[in-house]
Amino acid sequence: MNKKAKVLLVEDDRIIAKLVKRYLDIRNYDVVYCDNGKAGFNAFNNYSFDICIFDVMMPYKDGFTLAQEVRKLDEYVPILFITSKTLAKDKIKAFKIGADDYLTKPFDMEELLLRIEVIMKRQQNKPKSSTIEDEESAKLAIGNYTLDVPYQKLYLGDSEEFRKLTARETELLHFLFKHRNDLIRREYILQEVWQNDDYYAGRSLDVFMSRLRKYLKDDPAIQIINVHAIGFKFIVP
Repeated sequence: MNKKAKVLLVEDDRIIAKLVKRYLDIRNYDVVYCDNGKAGFNAFNNYSFDICIFDVMMPYKDGFTLAQEVRKLDEYVPILFITSKTLAKDKIKAFKIGADDYLTKPFDMEELLLRIEVIMKRQQNKPKSSTIEDEESAKLAIGNYTLDVPYQKLYLGDSEEFRKLTARETELLHFLFKHRNDLIRREYILQEVWQNDDYYAGRSLDVFMSRLRKYLKDDPAIQIINVHAIGFKFIVP
């Protein structure tokens, strides 16, 4: 499960997109490409990404709007803008939205790669904060899985390979484990993990639950049960 870093590339200029995708593919990144903001948002909803690269001026949904919607679903995933918009006000807007970096066109592919590597190193090599602070909770046995909370790694069995989780995925799985085998109200999860129970947070919760089901599918004894209109049960034998 120690997989290539997954990149969401959303860019309507097919020539630039093809060059970026090819360059990153060669350098061992797994790139999912979309040519408009609407398709990019749908892709983000369906898959887990390690970093997002967005153009700004795109059809159906511009890059700033896309980034704002992504931030409502996941406040931690890195976002890098690549754009021809060079005005200071545009850069300021990008960083206020929550961008991690901003690269103006035309750009050198090696510079793009270096910026990505800096962001990824910052994300992956530092232990993240978690909902449980004590050392003895750093690694949790969840059925046939082991969750390394500080380093956001999910192991299956005795394998040294792992799935790298996002900070939000780790926090949610950690929270569910604390309340395993109990009925957890939806509102409680949203308030404790998202600190927000609005529409976007609720939608984000459903997306993350779907991801966790996929990640845990190799242990059939583990279940995430949706109790209609109430909440969830995280069943662990």
